[in-house]
Amino acid sequence: MMRIRSWWMTGLALLTGLTCGCCALSPPVNYYTLSAIAAPAIGVDDQNVARPLMIGIQPVDLPGYINRLQMVTRSGANRVSVSGLNRWADYPDRMVQQTIVENLQRLMPHARVLNSPWPSAIKPNIILSVQFFELIGTADGQVSLGAVWNLSGGEAVDGAEPHRTVLVEPMAGHGFDALAAAHSRVIGSLCQSIAEAVKKDGLVKSPRSRLANP
Repeated sequence: MMRIRSWWMTGLALLTGLTCGCCALSPPVNYYTLSAIAAPAIGVDDQNVARPLMIGIQPVDLPGYINRLQMVTRSGANRVSVSGLNRWADYPDRMVQQTIVENLQRLMPHARVLNSPWPSAIKPNIILSVQFFELIGTADGQVSLGAVWNLSGGEAVDGAEPHRTVLVEPMAGHGFDALAAAHSRVIGSLCQSIAEAVKKDGLVKSPRSRLANP
């Protein structure tokens, strides 16, 4: 009986040692976020301008195979690779939406950009919806973005045709740090296009233009 117990204790100790050894050898998981574009310089007078225009950002839509915590890259025409050790810090659709909000607020400092959901008492003048059909790193060291986006709610944009944007952003280096940074840059380029469309319709005016055209 004592010999059986001794064997059992020895086996348990070996199993515990092997388990701890495997845990110690497991590589760490890396987590990545997106970053907003640098804020443009704003003059002292600009900082005190009222913000009459409110832009609401709807939840973005990403393909299911991209909208996961594990970072996904395209390794072939019909093949993707999923990294278990390199992950987004949050689900990509939520991070992309937040990054769009931050980018547009910095690109249009005289507007108020709202992240969905906003309080029911607030009624945005314009609502932006974005549907991505691609946002992924490719085997040739780039990030490919394809999206259809629409501005609705304002008199100048109601009935306008949806916009389609296709962009490619080279990675400045190798690895997942460069991949996350390229994602941030290509989303920034998309936001530049959105901001230009809003300004083109005369929906956002600088303080000087408002004084000239009250």
